[in-house]
Amino acid sequence: MASPAGGESALLERDREVGVLKDLIQRALDGYSALALVDGPAGIGKSRLLAATREAAGAAGFRVLAARGSDLERELPFGVVRQLFDPLVVNPADRARWLTGPAEPAARVFEPPDDADAAPDVSFGVLYGLFWLTANVAAEGPLLLVVDDLHWCDRASLRFVAYLERRLEGLQMLVAAAARTSEQRPDSRLLAEIADDPAAVSIRPVELSGAAVAELVRGRLGAAAEPPFCSACHEATGGNPLLLRELLKTLQVEGVQPDRAHADVIREVGPRAVSRTVLLRLARLPSDAVPVARAVAVLGDGAGLPAVAALAELDEDRVRHDQDARPDAGRRDDRP
Repeated sequence: MASPAGGESALLERDREVGVLKDLIQRALDGYSALALVDGPAGIGKSRLLAATREAAGAAGFRVLAARGSDLERELPFGVVRQLFDPLVVNPADRARWLTGPAEPAARVFEPPDDADAAPDVSFGVLYGLFWLTANVAAEGPLLLVVDDLHWCDRASLRFVAYLERRLEGLQMLVAAAARTSEQRPDSRLLAEIADDPAAVSIRPVELSGAAVAELVRGRLGAAAEPPFCSACHEATGGNPLLLRELLKTLQVEGVQPDRAHADVIREVGPRAVSRTVLLRLARLPSDAVPVARAVAVLGDGAGLPAVAALAELDEDRVRHDQDARPDAGRRDDRP
């Protein structure tokens, strides 16, 4: 078997996306700032593209500040903003340097709350102060703000991103974020505003082709992997990089030979290999989304809305909403 480090680490079939991001980095250096929004379903490789952006921006001399939204921290006001700027303001001397003048109202964001139950201060003054904190940092050199899993970002931080996006002109900076905007979440309106702003550049990676999947299979399981086996891996995962990675890890651990004779094994191993990822996503969905997912699994993706609603014992409007939020929602819509 090949080493796990084989072709898996390559960023395959993402030249167009990486090219757009590098162009935005160069444009930011020239004073034309933007928000790059990498949008797509779970596992499509959004985080990998953000990592490539960080690497390219760092090589171009950008200061990089990064954060990641979390479903477990969505109730923490300005949690993502704190992740971004805490490294700059944790030292009292540095805090005094950055949070001066018009940025001073933002200081309260980085102080421990007096009352854990108090509502967050997302007033214009605080947002204005956070903007000037960002502007102060960008004034010292090009700045990249990276926010992964923007769809799990707390509402206060989302408001800051939306506020900042409208004021990027004149700043030598780039905001790069990754999100699943197709999912129905409480803050979908804010996400839609961010995505629809003229400063936003949408980047939508699509599923890997059969050729790319074959390259990854051979990089992980050995150069002799046969075409029928590679095709079975592509069919089982739909070209989703995350699902493919989970499948290949399981196949390697179980010592499955990547030949024609074992192509049928993929149908047995595939569901088990990706079940943890799918179950984790189901746990984050509304409670009535689970019977909808079960109904679709039984009836197939081609099943009509009335049949799915009947089997799930839900009304059709509720099923239509939950089908938009289920774990594989958006896969086919992301094809060019």
